[in-house]
Order: sequence, then structure tokens, then C-alpha cells
Amino acid sequence: MKKTLLLVFIISHITSCSNDDSKLIENNETETGSEEVFQKGSLNFLFSNALISDKFNNIERENPISIIEYDENNNRIKTNYSNLENLLIQTESGQSWFVIQGSEASTVIEVENVDLNNGWITLGETFLGTLNKNVGAKIEFFNPFINYSIIKDRPLFNPYPTNVTEGIFNYIQPGGIIEKSDGTYILLTPVVFGFHRKRSIYYATSDNLEDWTFHDEKILSTNMIPFAKTNGNVFSTDNPYKLENGNFLVLLGVQLPNNNYTSAYMIIDENLNIIQQPKEIMIPEWHGENQNSFPLALTKFENKFRILFHRRNSNFVDREIHEVITTDLFDALEFNNSIISSRLIHKGTNSTGYLRGKADDASYIKYNSELYILLGSEEMASNYLTSNNREYGLMNWNGNKWNHDSRSPLLINPVQLHNKYPIYDWAWDHLGAFASPIIKNETLYIYMAFGTDNPDYFLSGIKIPLN
Repeated sequence: MKKTLLLVFIISHITSCSNDDSKLIENNETETGSEEVFQKGSLNFLFSNALISDKFNNIERENPISIIEYDENNNRIKTNYSNLENLLIQTESGQSWFVIQGSEASTVIEVENVDLNNGWITLGETFLGTLNKNVGAKIEFFNPFINYSIIKDRPLFNPYPTNVTEGIFNYIQPGGIIEKSDGTYILLTPVVFGFHRKRSIYYATSDNLEDWTFHDEKILSTNMIPFAKTNGNVFSTDNPYKLENGNFLVLLGVQLPNNNYTSAYMIIDENLNIIQQPKEIMIPEWHGENQNSFPLALTKFENKFRILFHRRNSNFVDREIHEVITTDLFDALEFNNSIISSRLIHKGTNSTGYLRGKADDASYIKYNSELYILLGSEEMASNYLTSNNREYGLMNWNGNKWNHDSRSPLLINPVQLHNKYPIYDWAWDHLGAFASPIIKNETLYIYMAFGTDNPDYFLSGIKIPLN
């Protein structure tokens, strides 16, 4: 887990433990604004606010939620958050809402009851830390499971593999899902050896998107790529794009001999035979030893191809995501032609909230003829944010620009909730690593990696109902 600075932790700890037993009176704070409302039939409409950090906007976080009154005798609080009905939204398995406080959820307290008429929130068991109940103390409301359930509540494979023919590995990540013509599924699975010392692409198979078998059969490694670093990293991102001839274009990040990454692609068939060997993407801004970038996602929407890219250069450029739009996919990839626009669509240094951190994962999702981006980005250090690790928000295309869902982040790992739910003690720290979404059977499946510090990640999957 990425740790906050020791000084920030000490200050946060001192604040959270001060004046815990003081009975405080109400502070009448004036509210402005309103929570965003989403149209029925949109993908946004199907999500709830899983991390309620701001009264009106989790991205801007200009109006954080604060305690305005504490009733010591009944162990209950009032806050300046007026939409308490959101805390009554139920999860599929009945998981609780929590009051969260402190950096990386250093305080976790179960919500026992919500009185909508009088505004009281009765607190239940404390699972971590000590609540600062002073007027003005910042809190969050947190329940990640209102938006998803983890497939079988465990990592994707059982038993979970720890080595392949190449050797013992550190973790497996998702690398894109393929639906075959016979109705079965393939999940590309980049396998990471050591601390990102080496990465090769393997795969898993499934008949039903829930029961998966990992195969010790390598598809690609850097010793098969002439321009790559020997025994270096190669990984696939997003879902392979199905071409008109039935083959699949796979986006690749390839480590170069100077340790930078370049953007590349290859073409495979549904039996995972390589039809076209990996080639660099020849758009000048996105290839070459000095660019240090890789592609994130590819789709076709309204008769145009759209490609997302991520930079990894120094000076916080790794907080950028760019989008290239072209009318001819291979003319753009091979000759830098037919490109009609190329622009920055997310710059973390200009943003706030969870979006300010490293933005290194994005996937297109098409739903009800509309286009969305599932965007993964990290927190910046703060005394009241739930996690400094990757979290996912939603963006939608309105025909002219990309708009962020103001409730983001919407998909968050169950940080520190393993104290309440030991079944998730493998999933409480990290989340993400090239999320791979697919919509089937009125369900959005997203394959991603959860994890703790040791090992780094476990490949898993989540389900989001679409009805």
C-alpha cells in the first residue's frame, strides 16, 4: 500500500483522538448546490454514490461532509449532508454503510441507523481507529458494495496459480476479454515476475464468465518482439478489438531497451494464434524510445475509431490521458494518416479529488448506444480521503466533450473493511490494473485486480447488474 507521509499521519492521528468525549452543539451551515441527477437508461443511472465525500461533488470536493452535532448518550451524529436517503440504499448481500475518517480510512465505524426525519446517524461498532466527533471534523460515508459484488467473493482462480513454466511469478493482471464464436470466453492475463522485472502474456478460459481456468501457455513475451527489451515487460490493455475478418487487434505496452515503454499492437485469431507480430503504433507522439507511453483502449463509435493513450514521462505527466480519433484505423496506426483529432481528455494536475493522482487505466464501454469511459486514477494525499490507491470513475460522451460523473469514484476496493468482513482480507488495498469490461446477460462484468501488500495483486472479477 502506498503510505502517506509520516508527518501527515501524525497530525491526522492527533486530530482524530482529540476531545472524543465532548458533547457538541449544532452548527447551522448554509448549503448551496445540489446532487447530480442522471437520466434513466444511462450507465450513470445504474450506479450509486459509493463514497460520499462531498455534499455535492466527489470530484471537486469543495464542500466536504462535516459533523455538526454529536449526541454522546445515544452515540449518534448529525452532519451537513442532507441526502441521507442515500445511506439507505441496500447492497445485494446486505453489507453495511460505514462512517470513514482519516487518511486511507484510518477510522471505520458501522452505521447502525439513519433517522431521515431528524437527521441523526446512529453509530454502531468501531472496526478501526477513534472517531473525532468535534464540530467541523470531516467524515465520509462508504459502501463499495452498493455498485458491485465480487464474483464468488474470492480471487478468480481456485486454486490460485503461483508459477508457470517461466518461473514463480508475483501476480496476474487482466489484459482484455474475447468472446469466441462458440460462446466461450478468453481473458488475456499478463503475468508479472518479480517487481515488474518481467511480464509475459498468458490466458484464462471460461464458459460462463464466472468459473475460470488459468492456462500455463504463453502467448507473448519480449523475446518474441525485435524492438523490445530482452526479458522485459509486455502487456495487453483493454479488450481486443474484433476486426471485420473475425481476428482481434490487441493493444500492447512494450518495454524498450532503455526501459521506457512504447505503444504497439498485434493481431491474433480467436484461438490465440498470432496473425500479425507486434508492431509499433506509428503515430509520432505515441511511439519511440523517448515517448514512454502505451495505449489504453480502442473502440469504434459513430463510424470513427477512438484510441486512448497514457504517458509515463516524469514531472507528473503520468496523470494524463489522451484520445486520438481517426476514420481509418490501420491508416492511423501504420502511417499516421486519417487522424481527425488528438487531444488531452484528462490532466490530473489540473483536477481535484481522486482524479489528481496517476491516471493509468481507462476502458471504453458502450451502453444503450451511448459511449462511456471507465477511468482509473489514484488519490493524492489528504487527511480525509478513503484511499490513496487507484479508484474508478465514469465519464460519458455528450457528442462534444467528455463529462465526469460528479459522484466519482464509483468503484472502490473495500479498503479496511476486512476488519468487518474477513472474507475480503485479500482485497483491501489495491484495485485495478487494466480493467476488462464485458456486458452479457443484463450484467456488466469487469475483470480487475484486487490486492494487499503481499502479494501485490489477485486477479478477480466484479458484477454490476444492469436492470
